[in-house]
Amino acid sequence: MLHDFLLLLLPLFVVVDVAGSVPVFLSLTTPYTEAERRRIAARATAVAAVTGVLFVVLGQAFLSFLSIGIEDFQIAGGLLLVILAILDLLSPGKPAVDTMSPSLRGDVAIVPLAVPLIMGPATMTTSLLLVNTFAPHYTPWLGVRYGTLVVESMVCAALLLNLALLFVALYFSTQLAALVGKNTMSVINKIVMILLAALAISLIRRGIVSIVLGLRQG
Repeated sequence: MLHDFLLLLLPLFVVVDVAGSVPVFLSLTTPYTEAERRRIAARATAVAAVTGVLFVVLGQAFLSFLSIGIEDFQIAGGLLLVILAILDLLSPGKPAVDTMSPSLRGDVAIVPLAVPLIMGPATMTTSLLLVNTFAPHYTPWLGVRYGTLVVESMVCAALLLNLALLFVALYFSTQLAALVGKNTMSVINKIVMILLAALAISLIRRGIVSIVLGLRQG
């Protein structure tokens, strides 16, 4: 179980993208004082955490209601992650934030920081994909209900741990940017996006392989 938890933790670390979020956070909170920035960081990560946990729990039920298979979601989610990674690699900032209407920028802690910067399509999709990918490992000996519940709990724990790390980075974002430098953080962000693209390709491959094996067995 510890091994699986680490396998859940790493992909979520990639999509939460601490290195890429800090420069955007600093840019969006330029007019605010240091104390206000830290309050915004706390509120944004709290809202993102609640949103993420609710999506993990309710998203699975929503898929079941729509009769969407794990393989279908793996392929669709993988394609979405590839597109998001490519957009991020080719853009100087965060596409989901840069293209947002100025009228939606009222409370930066909620929009665009909590959603879609922290808890955006990539993080939501990856969270749900991880539940669908790892749940079958536990259903043979826990059953479908409890096996899925265990994996959902593990995904939520991994997500919250990553968000806690992100909160620390945002809380000390000014000092972190001065220590590391914005250019270095931008380079790290691009490397992380390449890893995200590789993860997405892996998800697409698993979905296709599962469909092919299902057709052969049928």
